[in-house]
Amino acid sequence: MRRKLASGLEVEPYPILGASKEHEMARMIVRRRIGCALLACALLAARGSAANAEEPANPDAAAPAFDPATAPPDVLAESYFDEAQRFDAFLTYEVTHGPARAVFTVARRWREGLAELIFDVREPHDFAKWAALLRQTRGGSDDLFLYAGSASDRKIRRLSSPQLERYAFFDMLAIGDFRPTARGELDYAAGPDEMQGVVPCRVVVATTPAPILGFDRLELVFAKASGLLLEERYFRDARVIRRLTSRPEDFRDIEGRRVPFRRTAVTWPDTGPTEIVLVHALETPDLPDDLFSALNLKKQHFPEF
Repeated sequence: MRRKLASGLEVEPYPILGASKEHEMARMIVRRRIGCALLACALLAARGSAANAEEPANPDAAAPAFDPATAPPDVLAESYFDEAQRFDAFLTYEVTHGPARAVFTVARRWREGLAELIFDVREPHDFAKWAALLRQTRGGSDDLFLYAGSASDRKIRRLSSPQLERYAFFDMLAIGDFRPTARGELDYAAGPDEMQGVVPCRVVVATTPAPILGFDRLELVFAKASGLLLEERYFRDARVIRRLTSRPEDFRDIEGRRVPFRRTAVTWPDTGPTEIVLVHALETPDLPDDLFSALNLKKQHFPEF
């Protein structure tokens, strides 16, 4: 049921890797990193027009109705999540870390204020049968279902953990980086203002009533003028364990929504940056129930676009 994706994804599997032994070594790195990523996630686990990635968003024209510089912290954060995350969609990502590269599609839908996500790994080919289903729960840790072909004995594994995916930090694929924020799961407070380069920003400090998402606190850095989220800093104790950063020019329009098409992730300990690029996005309401079933992880009846 798979085919090559549109929007510039019809490329050679490893364009950044050479031919010969260096190529084979890099492919081994890809397999090892992706495998460690998804298996670590398993063990620790915690309408309809395509967006053009070449057309940047206009932050001024699309600015929210309220003033991001003065709005209460909860209004600022929740309004951004409403705009950038809380809609049904097909999303295709390319993730690179050094010579390693992965391409996967996320199908996301919202039901009664909670999100369900299907992760369908497309590249590298060795992991083309790998898929995961994440379901948010109210007031508890997420449920995660994983099918990894022979690596999971060709069975669907159900996993649940009080320390979700962002606590298991990977070089390549951290499922928590693609998990949207459900309304009401975070509490917000104002932090000190700061600068992101030359952009004046507000800091919103977010916490959960219980440590169910794998971090103690989260610092959200919003541009004062546009309300765009330019940085996310995840803390464990007093240490930043993961940082996701975007620039204002990294945002694009999807049906009037400003969404980051490029993010850079850095973890602790630092193994170098991971580049996360949203290469294709399609807002698609009314996604079918069968797509988000655990059984579909094995059947592999995933959308083609």
